[in-house]
Amino acid sequence: MNAVLVTPLPPQPTGLADYARRIIHLTEKKVEWKIAYSEGGAPVPEAECLPISKLNTLPGSILRVYQIGNSLHCAEVINAMMEQPGHALFHETNLHHVLRQIADSTGDWKTYEAHVRSEYGPSADTVLQTMGRKAESLSEYDMRLRRNHLAGLLPSVARKVAVLSDTAGMTMEKLLPGKKIYRMGFLADFLDRVEKPAGSEEETVIGIAGTFHYGRNWESMLEAVALLRRHYSVKLLVVGAGWPETGHEWVHVTGRLNDLEFRKALERIDVAIDLRHHTCSETSGSMMDVMRSGIPAVLSDQGSFRDLPSDAVVRIPCDSGVAGAEAALRFLLDNRDIMKATGENARKYFLRVSDPDVCLSQWMDFLDEN
Repeated sequence: MNAVLVTPLPPQPTGLADYARRIIHLTEKKVEWKIAYSEGGAPVPEAECLPISKLNTLPGSILRVYQIGNSLHCAEVINAMMEQPGHALFHETNLHHVLRQIADSTGDWKTYEAHVRSEYGPSADTVLQTMGRKAESLSEYDMRLRRNHLAGLLPSVARKVAVLSDTAGMTMEKLLPGKKIYRMGFLADFLDRVEKPAGSEEETVIGIAGTFHYGRNWESMLEAVALLRRHYSVKLLVVGAGWPETGHEWVHVTGRLNDLEFRKALERIDVAIDLRHHTCSETSGSMMDVMRSGIPAVLSDQGSFRDLPSDAVVRIPCDSGVAGAEAALRFLLDNRDIMKATGENARKYFLRVSDPDVCLSQWMDFLDEN
C-alpha cells in the first residue's frame, strides 16, 4: 500500500509531530509512506518527505492521511485537507482555536463563517456574535473557544474519520450520523518503563505532566497542592513546557525535556493531578505516559478522562473545585493500598489500549480504501 501522511514533524513542539513517527514505525512493513510536513518541521529518515506546499505534485491516486489537531501547527494540514480530501485522524474534535487562528492570520473569515454555519445551522449567528466580542483576557477568550465546539466542515470533508477516544467518537457520531467512526488505540513510543531513579524523595511528589494551556486549570491544581501541604510533606513537580513560574520553593517546573529525560522525570511522581476543564475532546498523551508508569492520578470528570476505567484513576466532579481535588489527593495518600492498586490498574489499561498488534489491525482497517 502507498500513502502519504500529512502532518507536523519534529522539531515542531506538538505531540502530533512525535505521533507521526509512531504511525510510520507501527505500519512500516505494511505501508510505503511518504510524509508531507508543515512549515517548521524537518524531514525524517523513516520516509520520503516533502513540504505540504508540494503535496499537489503527488498523484491523486495516492491515499492522503491527515493528522488533525487543535493547534496552529496543524493549520497547513487543515488547509491541505480542505483542498485535497483524504482520511483524517482527529486528535481533538474541537478545532475552534486553530480554525479561528487561520481566519485571523489569513483574513479569510468567509471560510470560518462557513465552518460555523456547517456545525450550528440556525444557531450560527449566535455563535458568531459570541466569538466576535472583544476578549476580556487570554484565559476568558480561550474558555469561549472551548465552550463553543467547532469541527466545522472538516469531518464531512474527510473520507474516513478516526479518533483516539470513545468521547471523541460519540462527538463525531453526532456530527456525522450514520458514518462509521474508527476508534484507534494509543500508539506508544515504548511500552516499558524507564528505571526509577535511585533513592527516594524526602517528600511525596505530586506531579503534573505535559504542556501548559489555559484549559489545564493550573491555578486550581496549584492551590490544591498548597492546601495539601498543611497536612502532608509534599512538593509539586511539573514536567513539561510553558508553565508559569510561581516563586514557591516547593514547586519545580522542568520546562521542555527530551523524551528520555521526560520519562525519567515522570518516574519521580507519586501521584499525578490533571484538572482539565472544558476540554477539546483531546486524548492526553501525557496522561497516557503517566498511566504507562503506573502512577495513580486525580482527574477531572471531563472529556476523554471519562473513558478511563474507574479503578485506574480517581475522578472528581468539575464543580468540586480545589476542595475536591485536595480531598482526592488526601484519600490516596491516606490509603496507600488503594493508591498502589490504582497505579497498577492504570498501567494495565495502558498496555491494553497500546497493544501493537491491536493498533496495527486498527490502522490497516482505517487505511483500507475498499
